[in-house]
Amino acid sequence: MNQQQRLLEYLRERPGASSLEIIRDLGILNTTGRISDLRREGHDVEARRIEGLFRYWLREPAQMELALA
Repeated sequence: MNQQQRLLEYLRERPGASSLEIIRDLGILNTTGRISDLRREGHDVEARRIEGLFRYWLREPAQMELALA
């Protein structure tokens, strides 16, 4: 499984994961690069800066319901 696939699965399981969590849990140092790769593959990834950290959500129906809760 490559970094994009691991990151995609991670974001599905952990909506709103921060860049630091991604680095810690997946060892992906270039988080923004992998997010860009996912976007190029057609995934809609939302990034928000919250308290100085970037947090990421997949804009998929199930993810959006969790983000609104």
